[in-house]
Amino acid sequence: MKPNIFDIATKELSQDAFITWLLMFADEGCKREDEVLNECARKFVTELIKSHYPNFDEKITSVKAGRQRENIDIWAEVNDKYFIVIEDKTNTKEHSNQLNRYREAAERMAKGKSIVCIYIKTGNENKASLTRVENKGFKVFDRKNLICILEKYTDLIKNNIFIDFLERIKRLEEKNNQFGEIAITEWQGIDWQGFFQFLENELPAADMWWDYANNPSGGFWWYAFSKLPLTDKNFIYMQLEQSKVRLCFKVNISDESVENDRRQIRNKLFKLFISEARKEGFFEIKKPERFGKGKTMTFAVVEREGWFGNDKLDREGVIKNILKYQEFFIAFQKKFKADTQSPKQAQIPSLRFKK
Repeated sequence: MKPNIFDIATKELSQDAFITWLLMFADEGCKREDEVLNECARKFVTELIKSHYPNFDEKITSVKAGRQRENIDIWAEVNDKYFIVIEDKTNTKEHSNQLNRYREAAERMAKGKSIVCIYIKTGNENKASLTRVENKGFKVFDRKNLICILEKYTDLIKNNIFIDFLERIKRLEEKNNQFGEIAITEWQGIDWQGFFQFLENELPAADMWWDYANNPSGGFWWYAFSKLPLTDKNFIYMQLEQSKVRLCFKVNISDESVENDRRQIRNKLFKLFISEARKEGFFEIKKPERFGKGKTMTFAVVEREGWFGNDKLDREGVIKNILKYQEFFIAFQKKFKADTQSPKQAQIPSLRFKK
């Protein structure tokens, strides 16, 4: 296999350098160096500007670009009219109020130019997180966006830097989508990320969130959804976990006034939940191997065989199973809240759930 410089230099700084290099090549003066690469770079700059100004149709003539200006990863001045600010990420996310600070810095540096704030992401990030990025005025430019622009020039550009970068991100995209072709028992982190992105597009829940939990035992990928309130400060939710490939039903008890009653609340939840599950024929819903003691605790689980299987992913079947348990979970929450908020236990008829 041909060595790829971006397989060796995997840090964000290497990606910063490539993006800056490509921006610089959009300047009209670079046309004589490599006409096709200049065309590709101008297309890239055009798409960045159009993400904020859809009617932009100007010819790109001058581009000045650089790195690390007031801590901004990448910046570019285009046609002396547009000031592009790029926060460039591979596998990390925004932190420490970065985007707001960079936008404020851009407003100082733009000197009357139209500001274009871009969040480039070549790794994976959940939709909820990316929505927050866009709410801060940054347009998300992900791996697929980059591939869409660059691969049109695959057979035309012979520059090794360009070829290596495109091959690298295309390989990442292919790995991200291979989860459906690999036995579930062989899944790695990238397969779980691809699966979670699939769920984001298939499940109706609006409160989905997935990420990596780093802990002393090695960490795992998780996917949380169906966050439902118990009280103003406490809530229950569902979570899929890579570590044991199980579907968990969890409670978060953040209310300090009931801190000493967490175990009691968890136990009550478990008993009521299992009781309702048995009534509805969900005998695969069980007690976890052990109960936790913190603010967040698992009070019931469905093991892998009950919802996921062992062979290759049955996409339709898994979605059907998750929706089935989600329907039961939502109905349980409504009944539990009614029971615990009434002076007497509410007389609510048994509910029937789809199998």
